[in-house]
Amino acid sequence: MSNRQKSVLLIDDDSLVANSLARMLRSKQFDVSICPDPKSALAFCDRMKFDLIITDQRMPVMTGTEFAAEVKDKQPQARCIRISGYSDGASVRDAFNKEHIHRHVSKPWDNSYLLKVVDEQIQLGEEGKTTEREPLRLVANF
Repeated sequence: MSNRQKSVLLIDDDSLVANSLARMLRSKQFDVSICPDPKSALAFCDRMKFDLIITDQRMPVMTGTEFAAEVKDKQPQARCIRISGYSDGASVRDAFNKEHIHRHVSKPWDNSYLLKVVDEQIQLGEEGKTTEREPLRLVANF
């Protein structure tokens, strides 16, 4: 990884979840921004560039998958991880196949697993692999 501090955008309407994720990522020296809803996150993405976006799936106004599809044009360099407490395999597969998300992590997550996924996605982004995704493993971490 390059020496530049990597920027991460977290979108989750649950402030406890967002703050917990932010603390964990900041402890690993990531520059973390939090948005409580997808609409404000889209507006924020007009002003800042991110290396990684982590979005919750179930939120008011739009889902994390819908957000990922919209933000793709604004942030083509950003990798996208979707987190969700609801394991809808068809939804995950659909978002993955349409290349809206690069990885899915289930809530509650294991911190070491999530950090590994974050590091992998950051590395792929650095290599310029904006559409390359890991093989879909629906059973992993569900």
